[in-house]
Order: sequence, then structure tokens, then C-alpha cells
Amino acid sequence: MSFCRHCGKEILDMAVICPACGCPARPQNNGRQAVDNSINAGLVVLSVLIPLFGFIYWPLKAKTQPKCAEACGIAALISFAAGLCILALAGI
Repeated sequence: MSFCRHCGKEILDMAVICPACGCPARPQNNGRQAVDNSINAGLVVLSVLIPLFGFIYWPLKAKTQPKCAEACGIAALISFAAGLCILALAGI
């Protein structure tokens, strides 16, 4: 047995709503995924070293890890642009 988060009455563990107050017994996420707002430095470094990784990671993780995906994408763009500048300066 557990207790309702709203009214404190004892309810069954499998209850969806509290019979006393009618409030949801468990928090609902409505099918939404949790958003992670942390930035993984290892993935950003990998995006600098291998820009293709950053270009692929950016759209794949944009909804679940928006800050990390954006950081990887920007790092890949900067790395790719720097590589093109170096090639242009080298005359290749």
C-alpha cells in the first residue's frame, strides 16, 4: 500500500487515481521523453576531431539532448571550416 501525494490517504499500489480525492496516483509523463540539458565534453571533442560525427549527432539528438547536440554541431562546423581554410592556405 502507498499513500496519495495530494491528500495523504492510503491507496493501492496499482491505483491510477486516488479514490478519495481523484488526483493521479503517479506522475504522468504523457509519452514525452526527458530532456537532458548537460553538455558532454567528450562528444564535443569527438565532433572537432571527426566533423562527420557532429553533423550526424546534431539532428539525431536535438530533441532529447538539445544543448549537447547543438554544441557538437557547432564544433563540427567550426572544425570543418578550419579544415577547409587550412587546405586553401596550403594550396591543395
